Amino acid sequence: MSASFERLIDGIIDALQSHVVPNSSDDFVRGQVFSAIYALNGLKLAADWKAAPLLEQVRLQDDTFAAVRRLADGLVHPEIPATPRTQGDMPDVAAIEALRDDGDRRLGQLLLWASGEGVRAVNGDVATEIEHLLRRAICDQLKIELATTPKSMLQQIAGGERDGGAAPG
Repeated sequence: MSASFERLIDGIIDALQSHVVPNSSDDFVRGQVFSAIYALNGLKLAADWKAAPLLEQVRLQDDTFAAVRRLADGLVHPEIPATPRTQGDMPDVAAIEALRDDGDRRLGQLLLWASGEGVRAVNGDVATEIEHLLRRAICDQLKIELATTPKSMLQQIAGGERDGGAAPG
């Protein structure tokens, strides 16, 4: 998506929020405007399914795999893929998404392993450190995912503000 397209959508949303919503006393019209704002936010996020957030998730996974490999040195663990798994900017979004999904599966396997009895019996401190590292990485991935998800339409309607917060008064 080009920056000009994003600015265009932001301008339309701003005009609706700044001029139409405050000047409308009809609840039905306000609801329709908020529906349009919600749709525009969704369009802005999905207009060109962004490869950047997917690449960011894959790179985060790769960093996590490298850290787990370093911490688990000498322990028998599930297979950890060679990193980095991407070279430069991959234009094929489906391929990046497949890498991300495979990374999620592998992170889950490593988390099950790190939180299991077997590895804890061998080296509990390392297992705990790996488990915490994996949980942090999964949370960081979710933050990336949430950043590319539009705010709830109900949140926008209830608050009447750009950030979805409560309306003053």
